[in-house]
Amino acid sequence: MSFLDDTKRLRMLAQEATEFTEFSRRTLLKGLGGALGGAALLSSSMLASAEEITPPAPGKKVRIGVPLTYGPFNQPWRRGCWQIVKAILDAGGEVVTVRGEPTKASEQSAERALLDRGIDALVMGIYSQESETAYIADEAHKRGIKTVGFTTPVKNSPAVMDDVWGTATTLGYFVQNYTGRQGTFAQTAEQRGYFSPFDMEVDMFELMARYEPRMKVLPFIDGGQGTTDEISVGRKNMLSLLQAHPEPGSLAGFISWWWPFTLGAGQALKQMGRDDVPLFNHYLSTQFLEAWAAKQVPVVFSCDSPFPEIGRRTGELAVKLARGEDVPNIVYRIPVITKTPDQAAEALAELKGWDEQAIALLKQFGG
Repeated sequence: MSFLDDTKRLRMLAQEATEFTEFSRRTLLKGLGGALGGAALLSSSMLASAEEITPPAPGKKVRIGVPLTYGPFNQPWRRGCWQIVKAILDAGGEVVTVRGEPTKASEQSAERALLDRGIDALVMGIYSQESETAYIADEAHKRGIKTVGFTTPVKNSPAVMDDVWGTATTLGYFVQNYTGRQGTFAQTAEQRGYFSPFDMEVDMFELMARYEPRMKVLPFIDGGQGTTDEISVGRKNMLSLLQAHPEPGSLAGFISWWWPFTLGAGQALKQMGRDDVPLFNHYLSTQFLEAWAAKQVPVVFSCDSPFPEIGRRTGELAVKLARGEDVPNIVYRIPVITKTPDQAAEALAELKGWDEQAIALLKQFGG
């Protein structure tokens, strides 16, 4: 039987992993509620759900700066930027953009350039961490420009983020239960320090496996940066891994935290005639879903971050801040999405519709 054929079991494991993550969070928050008291808990950023964000009230026309620093493989980021821009326009705001590349340096350069464009609020993210952009936020605040974080925290500012630890826990728990908590595993993502959520997810899986005596995690496989052909890098890395582990069954699973590496890994498995290594993926794209729906890659489970929702909420916060509404400086989180192979075709149709709209709108702003 193929990895992809046992739909009932995969659906059950996906539901179990999601419920495990949600239950763990509820238990933690319940404990904090008892320790801190109700009032303190309500003010805690851990409880801030993006559902609490309401649309901005009508008001003056405001200018919002949005750096467009995604590349050809950054479809999730692009979908987020699409909804940021759309939310601003829907609220009657004006969008000011600077186009850049998917790197921390380019992102920060775009943010600095936008400070001189007569904006009322600046969207900051997605690569640089709070400590790396504190100087930009400080300068913005000196000029009376409000700031908001898009998938990353920003100094003295609200932010909307995906649940990175929740994603890692959900995927990790699925992998553990799918494989019977035994075997040798490998992980890949973009290089350390390039995109911090990848580092966090890799570390979380290693931590979850550390206390399972029959699980072994191989050293991290560096995938490079997003300005390269990451599918080719993923294929090359998997070929090297298979050469080091030629025996069937010697690898219990391969966790790829970034979809181009998953596609490359699938190509390498096909090239080597190996059908014994299940793949686990994070992030969705049209290319990935086309291959998954056609059963061209042996991916048994995937997580995704709801970037359109993150983007829309970020855009709404930016307008509220620019119009002087009172917005607390807390992090609003959006929960992880999970997909099994039988859901790939439906997800593909949805993403194609989103991407068509995103390309059409962002094209008007240099994207």
